[in-house]
Amino acid sequence: MQAMQQSNRHSPRAQGGFTLIELMIVIAIVGVLAMFAVPQYRSYLIRTKVVDGLNLAAPAKMAVSEAIQTKGSLDIDPTRTGYTFTPSADIKNVSAITIGAQGVITIKYADIGNNLDGKTINLVPNVSDAAISWSCRAASVATPPVANSGTLPAEFAPENCR
Repeated sequence: MQAMQQSNRHSPRAQGGFTLIELMIVIAIVGVLAMFAVPQYRSYLIRTKVVDGLNLAAPAKMAVSEAIQTKGSLDIDPTRTGYTFTPSADIKNVSAITIGAQGVITIKYADIGNNLDGKTINLVPNVSDAAISWSCRAASVATPPVANSGTLPAEFAPENCR
């Protein structure tokens, strides 16, 4: 019995761990997942920056709404709304927010990636029964194109802007 216990003490143990092929399979799976995840994440980041621009346009929407309520129609003078967009170092994704004829607000993007610098989304006011609603318009994919459409591709615009 004692001889048997001594022989077990000196027997080689099985080594634990992963084989090279197992590690290569895991790396291949991670690579395939990253191949699909990275473009989706990039698109998500761009859409987030677009929404940031829409949020920055809230003061312009308020100025146009007040001008429409005062005038009683969409026939407003954009220079008399009292709104000016002042870029700052903290605002990196939007280069300009302007108010045009009939209260159309144009958001011009900067540095949002994917060669989209200078692309625009338009916010168009609609008046019915003294209520003002807003239509968000990116690049139109409709035929014929929708009036007052922006130039930002629809794939990067929020769903209500497509």
